Amino acid sequence: MTVGSSSSDNPPLPHQSDTDRLRPTDTGRYLDTLVFAVRGLWTVTLVGVRPFAFWGAVLLPLLYLPSLYGVGIGQDTALFLELVAWHVASIVLGHGHTPFWSR
Repeated sequence: MTVGSSSSDNPPLPHQSDTDRLRPTDTGRYLDTLVFAVRGLWTVTLVGVRPFAFWGAVLLPLLYLPSLYGVGIGQDTALFLELVAWHVASIVLGHGHTPFWSR
C-alpha cells in the first residue's frame, strides 16, 4: 500500500448543481420579462392615449382667453394654472401622434 490517501478516504467535494448555477440568470431573466411587459403595457396605453392628448394639445389653447378673462379672482387663477398643466401634459403625451390624413 502507498502512504497517501486514496480517493475513497476523502469525501466528495461539494459542487454546484445546475439549479444553483442558473439562479442568478433566472432572476435576470425574470427582470427582463418584467421590463418587457411594462414596456408593452406602456406602449399599448400610449397608443390609446396619444390621439386624445394630441387633440387636447390642439384645442386646449382655445380655453385660455375665457379663463384669462376672469384671472385674479383666486379660483380662476387656479383654474388657469390647471389648464396650463393639462396643456403641457397633452403636448408631451401627444407629441408622436400622426393624424390619419398625413400618413
